[in-house]
Amino acid sequence: MPMNDTMTMPETITREDKQRLTGAAMAKLGVRLLNRYGRALQCERCGATWFPEPMPDNTLPRGFWKCPNRCNW
Repeated sequence: MPMNDTMTMPETITREDKQRLTGAAMAKLGVRLLNRYGRALQCERCGATWFPEPMPDNTLPRGFWKCPNRCNW
């Protein structure tokens, strides 16, 4: 997933995404949330930062939590 300089913030976040985006859930995957919306993620192993783009239905794509350097795949 390419890294972006800008972050797209949707107006709404789905209930499913809220459940997946808890700090504890992300920590188990080796990912740190950099903002409360879960749209800026950082790998705890290598420090890479990425910004998952929401899909047209405003959900996050499968594997949105995967480090671009494959640290947690």
